[in-house]
Amino acid sequence: MKSKAFYLLESVRYFVQDNINFFNGLILVMYFAGLLGLWFEPTRQLFEMATPFNLITSIVLLFLAQRKYSSSFWIFVSVTFLVGFFIEVIGVKTEVIFGTYSYGKTLGFKVLEVPLLIGVNWIMITFIVNYFISTYFSFFLFTSKITLFLKAIISAILMVMIDYLIEPVAIKHDFWSWAGGNIPLQNYIGWFLVALPLCVLFQYSRFEKINKFAYYLLLAQLLFFGGYNLLIYFFG
Repeated sequence: MKSKAFYLLESVRYFVQDNINFFNGLILVMYFAGLLGLWFEPTRQLFEMATPFNLITSIVLLFLAQRKYSSSFWIFVSVTFLVGFFIEVIGVKTEVIFGTYSYGKTLGFKVLEVPLLIGVNWIMITFIVNYFISTYFSFFLFTSKITLFLKAIISAILMVMIDYLIEPVAIKHDFWSWAGGNIPLQNYIGWFLVALPLCVLFQYSRFEKINKFAYYLLLAQLLFFGGYNLLIYFFG
């Protein structure tokens, strides 16, 4: 027998999906407000404190917009969280995966010196990038299995490119910091090597990939981090 909590969750999901255009616009407004709020000194501290709220809101809306849940969907979510989080724990402790770095206070509560939201961030970026690539790219010359692997490779490359945009913003606002202040090439190689199997998992998983919010969350991320990098480039 299903509980009241289940029916409440389903009601919220249907509300979000029935009003998806509103929530698509909302996430763009939130990220634009975050861009301005973090850039200007008077509001910077407040918006740094709000960063965990922004990430949690993003992932919750992404989940609620997912058309159907299934065991393979939750396996993807669980594996991506655990791999993303614990690879960061190993990376911080050993310095052999991404380089020598440490996390600051902005991303909130930490376990083993790594914010729990890092695992959430791995889910979010892996999902929205792979969803975009799986929807808009087709390779008709290849078999379906090869096509899926090519999509995984392209998705992993795009994830590394997004990390490249994230890094200057993360350093400026104490998400994390690098020894000596320099981002090593090792970080981007490590990102690709971790991202690729997670992308393969997404592409080969059989859960229903219908999520109208994912496009706009990816767009919000690109506009936010791309816009912030432009501000840094032109205004320091």
